[in-house]
Amino acid sequence: MSSPQQQFFFLGATGYIGSQFLESAKRDAALYAKLKEFTLVALIRDPESAKAKQLQDLWPNVVFVKGALDDLSVIEEQARNSALTFNAADCDHEPSIKAIVAGLQKRSADHPNGPKPLYIHISGLAILSDNSRGEKVPAERLVQHSDRAFKMEDYPSTNPHNGPDRIIHAAGAQKENPIRAISVYPGVIYGLGEAGTWGPGHNALPVVHIKDAGTAFVKVFKLALEGKAKHDDYFLSDDKAEPLILKRFAEETGKILHAHGLLEDPKHKPFPEAAISNFGDFGWSAFAGNWLAIPDRLKAEGWEPTETAKLSFWNSLPLETEKFVATHKASRT
Repeated sequence: MSSPQQQFFFLGATGYIGSQFLESAKRDAALYAKLKEFTLVALIRDPESAKAKQLQDLWPNVVFVKGALDDLSVIEEQARNSALTFNAADCDHEPSIKAIVAGLQKRSADHPNGPKPLYIHISGLAILSDNSRGEKVPAERLVQHSDRAFKMEDYPSTNPHNGPDRIIHAAGAQKENPIRAISVYPGVIYGLGEAGTWGPGHNALPVVHIKDAGTAFVKVFKLALEGKAKHDDYFLSDDKAEPLILKRFAEETGKILHAHGLLEDPKHKPFPEAAISNFGDFGWSAFAGNWLAIPDRLKAEGWEPTETAKLSFWNSLPLETEKFVATHKASRT
């Protein structure tokens, strides 16, 4: 294995977001050339799995470390050995985040005269939620938040991602054993869901195509490596795109699933209390609030959500739902 100065530790490398970042990084010649100087070390539950093989095909020199997010000593050790750490796994898993931070702080202490270890953390825009509980908010009262004016203390501590992100912010602000911590907040990355809502479902969420998310992560990573992004937070969405309205999402998805016999009732309805009670305020904030945002800083750096403009969320939804249906039926034959 390479020396600690040349290790890049990746959590979530086989996931939806992580694999797209690696795809996008390979297409960016400058970043790919830089990352090839590092050994990519991926935390993975099963190094013999099909996902592991796909990752090897994508990044042939990857080194697997067997483990999951609860293997805290493994995570801390690998972070301590790494100049770069990228977390695209679970942004709300506080124990693993604390383990990453502890490892990076130890690395900083191990190399007091070297560059600060870099941590890029993929979080989520639900941290901005207005907690409208799915009720319709007049357009003039909807807030489009800019990443130029983001202050974590402006948002309720009960909002999703707030606790873990405060840990990261605090670590990045420490003068002793400093690390460089950057959080990235994507909007809704195109995907699938159940045919229901939290409350009436009138809340609006920003969207971004997965390929645009990949190029945005590449942009942030390059800025960080160039020293242009030190301890910053970047919002990631398309403020020009039609937002995802949960009520409409449930209605359109429900029609398709019902047509294929996978849902008895295609009509939209709020989830029953029994289905959501375990999530508490976190669930209401994440799934029943408005959290619209403008990625001013990324756009100032030249990033544009071009794929989102080509294929909107609403045009993508039938394609993805049909693909889900086909995959689900194939798995049952």
